Amino acid sequence: MHTPDQHSYPATSDVTRTPVRRHLRRGALPVVLWAFGFATSMLLVGMWGRTVTVDATTVEQAARTIVDAELATERIEAWLERGLGTAMAADANQVAEVAQRVSDRPEFDAAVDAIIADFVSGLFADPGEDPVVAIDDALAPLLPVVVDEARARNIPVESEPIEQMLETASTIPLDTGEAASVASVVRDARTLLTWVVVVAAAGLLVTGAMAVALSETRYAMVRSLATRVVISALTYALFFRAAAWALDPQRGRSPVLGGGSVVLASNGHIFVISGILAAVIALWGGTVAFRRARRVADLPSAPASDDDTRELVAV
Repeated sequence: MHTPDQHSYPATSDVTRTPVRRHLRRGALPVVLWAFGFATSMLLVGMWGRTVTVDATTVEQAARTIVDAELATERIEAWLERGLGTAMAADANQVAEVAQRVSDRPEFDAAVDAIIADFVSGLFADPGEDPVVAIDDALAPLLPVVVDEARARNIPVESEPIEQMLETASTIPLDTGEAASVASVVRDARTLLTWVVVVAAAGLLVTGAMAVALSETRYAMVRSLATRVVISALTYALFFRAAAWALDPQRGRSPVLGGGSVVLASNGHIFVISGILAAVIALWGGTVAFRRARRVADLPSAPASDDDTRELVAV
């Protein structure tokens, strides 16, 4: 009768022991991937923000939206009505009617737009400059309009008093010191966002290289990282577009929110271009990973050895 050797049990320590390097990979890779995602967000938003700061058209359009044109129109209308009351020999109702008719004319809208344009241009003046809003020059084309509207209502009026009244509109000096200049604020923001882009790009490269080094299938990891960038770019593009729609001034929001809508709706091509470049890298990494996997699968397996003909038999 065979007695089993009590010292022949197979040792299982070699089977269950996990290499330290594999433990490090499993523990460090999620942290590295999180850092890569954070760097991706910083890079995308930083590139978009810096592009906005160099887009003078968008910045000026946002400032023009923030400036309350309705309030400016109301103040100019009130000033015009008071001035006409002293320049025309008519009662208050007639003066108010003439002022209302003048404010409904396209020449009046053009004058208000010119005043707002001068004001916005002054906001972007460099420190040391002394821009002014030439209200009198903007209102000068209203002279024939006022005369025509008054004579259409049989109100005796002369051009000279109306012209003198329009010339009383004084220029408004704008203080564009270092603290108040929008141009200075935009330059400071551009400098800050440039550093954000540089730091984020460095972080993206470092964390991406670490993720590839920790991965067992490196080209598959390249594809995964690039896919993350594509998803982030698409997410930000949709988010900024939705936010711009939510802040649309045409939906009854305030002028400040309207300016934010103009900014958020601009330069979305940054996300599109970034997504396309990342998609190309993801396609390249996925193609290389697939070809390598196919090459490994096509390798012939080692044939079983015929030298060992021993059989296990019970004794």
